[in-house]
Amino acid sequence: MRTQKIDFPDQQTPSVSPSERSHLAQAIAELGLESGYPVIVLIGGEIDEQQADVTRRAIQAISKVAEDLKAVVISGCTDIGIMAEVGQIRTRNGYKFPLVGITPEELVSWPGGPHSGKFFGWGEKRWQLEPHYSHLILVPGSQFGDEAPWIADAATLLSKEHQSVTILISGEEVSRKDIELSLEIGRPVIALSRTGRLADDLAREPERDKLITIIPANAEKRIVEAIQAALSINEKNGAGVDFRALDRNEADRAADRQMAAEI
Repeated sequence: MRTQKIDFPDQQTPSVSPSERSHLAQAIAELGLESGYPVIVLIGGEIDEQQADVTRRAIQAISKVAEDLKAVVISGCTDIGIMAEVGQIRTRNGYKFPLVGITPEELVSWPGGPHSGKFFGWGEKRWQLEPHYSHLILVPGSQFGDEAPWIADAATLLSKEHQSVTILISGEEVSRKDIELSLEIGRPVIALSRTGRLADDLAREPERDKLITIIPANAEKRIVEAIQAALSINEKNGAGVDFRALDRNEADRAADRQMAAEI
């Protein structure tokens, strides 16, 4: 397993590159992280231009509650979309919560690493790593989505004896894979509607898994309450949270129906 420190313009970030998922616990230990955190898995992709303001405010609310709860946030760590936004918000506000980026090493570049201009056979460039993450795990993979099981496993390892939640903002098919893996292990999913793409598709579905909660991105107080509820379930006595109480109300559903009619 290769470990290194990447020198970004504003900070030096520890990075580890495990070759097998069975090495993930060791990789986390190499980064100096211990298990036993509340964990937020933040998934999605590019920020929809029409929903940019509300999306950024939602990520700000998520970052603030992560700081308040001393939670770990796990996300992809390329310098685009929600992955870039959460890193920038963390640094801009001086937050200290661990922000762990997990992405396929073959697809990314960094200062002193593979040249960003190197083209793959299908004509794509490597993506730059976002420079404001506190820890990086660069995993095997030739396409985005290969990191999904690593993210799911890392959340399980880091949240030992605590709880974890997955939050979807916008997103495409790669995010659907993340959601499926979360549901398989009983991890609740909060999808923020009105952020575009997959999140809005889920909001319009008449039926969905009971572990999926839909909350409009502009309902920041409810987002915070849902995260707090998901991360405070009493595992020892099996007490749960009725996420339906935190789900969108009839006014939200009407607004989403109107949004769908206008698309």
